[in-house]
Amino acid sequence: MSGVVRLAVLGDPLVFTRSPELHRAGLAALGLEGDSRALRTPPAELGTRLATLASEGVTGVSLTHPLKEAVISHLARVSADAARARSVNTVGLGAAGRWGESTDGPGFLDWLESLGRHPARERVLMFGAGGVARSIALAMAGAGSEAVRVVVRSGGQSSMAASAARAQAWRALEDARVALAEGEALERALREWASVVVNATPLAGEAGPRHPRTLPAGVLVLDLVYGEAPSAWSAAARARGLEARDGLGLLVFQARRALSLWLERKVPLEPLMRAVGGPW
Repeated sequence: MSGVVRLAVLGDPLVFTRSPELHRAGLAALGLEGDSRALRTPPAELGTRLATLASEGVTGVSLTHPLKEAVISHLARVSADAARARSVNTVGLGAAGRWGESTDGPGFLDWLESLGRHPARERVLMFGAGGVARSIALAMAGAGSEAVRVVVRSGGQSSMAASAARAQAWRALEDARVALAEGEALERALREWASVVVNATPLAGEAGPRHPRTLPAGVLVLDLVYGEAPSAWSAAARARGLEARDGLGLLVFQARRALSLWLERKVPLEPLMRAVGGPW
């Protein structure tokens, strides 16, 4: 790849993102000239935004909430796993047409391995059922892990309505090994089964989706939330003596995979970690 490489990250409201820093670090590590910018983009403006960026010669864009599913109708090609998860976080704007991929799931596997955890041997209990959660569940199944147990918050719906919503949210996974956990099944999974507990919800407070004092000793706590400081939930879990990380880890590993797709070259990990203050 020659010339100036232009990248971007899109989302709404996109209050805080470190993706441009990671993009710039990856370009610099490969000796490429380029830049990346963050652009607030509501779903209704996504098609126009992608067309404009393509006309400007932008190579690729990262997507965050709430664009990961909305973008699919704007793409010529979507990978099989991204289509099944109904979640695209990486878009290429090449001459052959716009393509979409999800690097969230594969990035999560890379993250686990960086922490000395073999995905096939881990048992993941995940709070949340959005696109990132679906991508992770697919990746874990592909890696040979046991069924991912998923906790979906009903938001006060009746039990029947909540069950229907859960079935709808996960129907695209078809044969992926996913089991819903609630009530006593959830408590039993925490006590006897889970080795990794993941917050894939937007909940950002110290209590998170489940207060750290109720988590068993020995579990790895992964909070997909990140910000200018360590997430409150991961910090509270560490204070309790648990091994815990926040979402900067996933951000780095999924960005590394996205950069490799756009640039068609392997991107070293260390410059990306340094760019956001890792390792964690």
